[in-house]
Amino acid sequence: MKAFITVILMLATGLMTAQKEVISQQQIWYKYALKIPLNDKWQIRQEIDDRNFINPARQSQFLTRTHLQRNLGKGWDVALGFAYFLHSLPQDPEVADFTNYGELRPSFEIANLHKISEKFHLHHRYWTELRYFQQPDDTYTFGTVRIRYKLELGYDLSEKFSFLVFDEIHLNLSNKITYNVFDQNRYGISAMYSPVNNIGFELMYINWFQQTTAGDVFYNRDIIRLALHHTLGVFKKD
Repeated sequence: MKAFITVILMLATGLMTAQKEVISQQQIWYKYALKIPLNDKWQIRQEIDDRNFINPARQSQFLTRTHLQRNLGKGWDVALGFAYFLHSLPQDPEVADFTNYGELRPSFEIANLHKISEKFHLHHRYWTELRYFQQPDDTYTFGTVRIRYKLELGYDLSEKFSFLVFDEIHLNLSNKITYNVFDQNRYGISAMYSPVNNIGFELMYINWFQQTTAGDVFYNRDIIRLALHHTLGVFKKD
């Protein structure tokens, strides 16, 4: 953990001291998150996201992601995932003549939920992603390995209202990466209203700070995300 924090501090220092161009953008995201419990240890998670620029309005990304999750006990779980992304390039809403490129992204997840008190919890999530990018001939070529660490602090105000704050860093690990070992960082805050046990409506603000492959050009995105969380009651304990 100390080594990991040292790497983060070195990257942050480099970002602050280097000359850079920062491009500000605004987006709105729509998300549907489905959970399908299979038994007391296994569940399927399905996610659909539609991500759009606001001004001017244009699609940025569309994705669908599936995870098969295994509960290990004591707050730990692991999951295997696969995602399909459709990127609308270039990432400039002023460019009306854009091109859609696909990405295939298998992943591995390990996570831990730690109850601090009756109201507060900490959630740690580690992802390893393999990124394969679509080429002009419609084949997919391996691009990079990316690791992600997300730390989340949650507060349950009541059975119906909950809040959270989070930060997530993304790092590229590949000999193909020249400038952007640091890929991006996201932090945010959200509020969720759950009128019934299996439905939740979430409003989230995200700041997405991303380094481009050029190394000295960054995107700073302010994002509003509207999400519907849905759990199917497939499995019921006796």
